[in-house]
Amino acid sequence: MSTSPPTSIPLGRLAPLKMAAVPTFAGMLKYIGPGIVWAGLAQGSGELIWWPYLTAKYGAAFIGLLIPAALMQYWVNIEIARYTIITGETAMTGFSRIGKWYVTMIWIGVFLENIWFGAYASAGGTALAELTGFPYGWTPRGQSLFWAYLMIGIYLAALLVGKVVYQIIERLTFTVVIITLVGILFAIFQQPVLAVTGEFFGVLLTPGFHTPENWDPADLSTVLTAIVFAGAGGFGQLFLSYWMREKGVGMAFYIGRITSPLRTAPEAITATGYVFEDNEENRKNFRGFMRYLYFESGLGVGLNLATTIIMCWLAWALLLPQGLIPEGWEIAVVQSAFFEVSWGAIGKVVFLIVATAFLCDAWLQCTDGFARMQADYVYANMKWAQRFHFRTLYYGFVGVFTVLTTVTLPLAQPGDLLIIRGVIAFMAMGLFCPGLIYLNYVLVPRSFPSWVRPHPITQIIMVAVTLTYITIGLWYVMVKLMG
Repeated sequence: MSTSPPTSIPLGRLAPLKMAAVPTFAGMLKYIGPGIVWAGLAQGSGELIWWPYLTAKYGAAFIGLLIPAALMQYWVNIEIARYTIITGETAMTGFSRIGKWYVTMIWIGVFLENIWFGAYASAGGTALAELTGFPYGWTPRGQSLFWAYLMIGIYLAALLVGKVVYQIIERLTFTVVIITLVGILFAIFQQPVLAVTGEFFGVLLTPGFHTPENWDPADLSTVLTAIVFAGAGGFGQLFLSYWMREKGVGMAFYIGRITSPLRTAPEAITATGYVFEDNEENRKNFRGFMRYLYFESGLGVGLNLATTIIMCWLAWALLLPQGLIPEGWEIAVVQSAFFEVSWGAIGKVVFLIVATAFLCDAWLQCTDGFARMQADYVYANMKWAQRFHFRTLYYGFVGVFTVLTTVTLPLAQPGDLLIIRGVIAFMAMGLFCPGLIYLNYVLVPRSFPSWVRPHPITQIIMVAVTLTYITIGLWYVMVKLMG
């Protein structure tokens, strides 16, 4: 007596996964994009502001932390995207499968972390204010806020007008990354920068840190912010899952994309994902997607790390000797010395354009990513929400976060807002990384073929990374509470 193969497989607390074949792997070039978009987000504050800040203020004290901090995020990215490739679901939906109590903690954290992400727009506004001097007669704060609100309006229009939201973000990010890399590569070829090459890289390639003589305890939060923003950091790290899904990587091939309500009809987006059988064809295609994942994650982390290293190199050569430290309402202006030394006023203009690209683009990515996460939580955990299309929920949360960020924008200087967000982001890593370990190493192998389980060395590294985030986070809390 023959039995029919199952049409669905249970996984955790949500509805079962539907059975489908692993799509044919179509080659690396078809899927390239999410890692570069992640790098574009990561180039928001850590690279332009906090690592140059620490370098300019403390010299060699913390540079040795940069490479380890960036490489830790590679392994986190692998586990975030692994779950999406295997199931087609986002990591946020995966956390919902673990337990509503757990995903609700993450949902609240997402909200708290990102009340403050308007800081990217206000920091970018400082660059545009310095570049234009407009509106004339206004204070630097007033000019910065003017440009911040204007950039928010422009990017919101882009989210509405673009036919497919992710494609708009990907194209804008590619443009920003090219502008950024070309600009800072030109800045390297200055005599003061080349003269300190051996000195700087000797410090960079020596892991570790020391307490500097001029240490300001108030900068402890800044150090944590820099470590977590040696990449996207915090809940923003989870955006990679959504961008992989929109690209149709792995089982996400079966899940639709968010499209413009002004340009096209909505695509079908299911609340839950898919499972596949144990056969050779599925295994071959799955391995193709995993090879792509290792490459794409390496590309994103590598681009981000290279950018940050160059920015620190420039700060070491041009800001540290003069005691110039980026802060206050000129947080993205002081670094114009990177270009101004060799090319004068023209160089300063070029840098301010690069700084604007760095920062305002990060606001767009944050708005998109966190609207997706909020909609995802509601869609998976609240049955009433499934009466609406996912697109409707997404644009509703775009509106909510736009209101929140425009309200919080003028409450503090951009650096203060970025530090608040950075500390919450660091704690976030210690909260969701254990969930990724449970999903990919425990829960998923129960319902999928054994060959989806990560290599033991990968598992050991990810556990070590997670323990590092948790340990440093607990230490930070103890220092703040006990002094």
